[in-house]
Amino acid sequence: MIRRAFVLVCIAALPLAAWGQLLANVKLEPQEIKPGASVKITVNFDVTGGINCGLRVHFGDGNTQDYKINQKKDVPLVVTRQYAQAGEYRVKAEPKTIGLLGGCGGRNQETVLKVVAPPAPPPLAAAPAPAAQKTAVAAAKPAAASQCPQDWTVVAKSVNRKTGAFTCTAKAGTKLPEGRLSCPGDLSYFENAKKRQLGCRS
Repeated sequence: MIRRAFVLVCIAALPLAAWGQLLANVKLEPQEIKPGASVKITVNFDVTGGINCGLRVHFGDGNTQDYKINQKKDVPLVVTRQYAQAGEYRVKAEPKTIGLLGGCGGRNQETVLKVVAPPAPPPLAAAPAPAAQKTAVAAAKPAAASQCPQDWTVVAKSVNRKTGAFTCTAKAGTKLPEGRLSCPGDLSYFENAKKRQLGCRS
């Protein structure tokens, strides 16, 4: 009878013994990670007596883990964990009775972990055109076309790629430009108001 009474007293005293460890806070290092990276979760206690209590850690992803805090090395409790998906995870430490071991004292302590995906890479720039392609484009557009005054167009058959000679023409009613074109090499400027022509010729 005495032995039974002693056991009952010891069991009843377990939660009282657990009050020597009060949950203080939960800290994350770092507070923000990328998917697949590790975070260090530290549960801190205010210890005023012996070390002997139960604790449950909620990782915020639907998983939990129970821990027996009964040795000096358990204070603080340090857990390393990885998170694969981006998002916010509420990490919580909760006093929890484990078997005959009473839960740690104090209230639940929690904090938020942010798992941030890296920004998407910028779109790839278009590859530069090969030199041969650039040459072909340049050849398709005669240099003389850019030398004709505004409202005047080059006569394709008049272009001489060897000498650079060319003739520009315009619609009826178009006036001759006030200035003269600058002709390359030995070419001379000419204009014919009646035929609405101007250009450079040898």
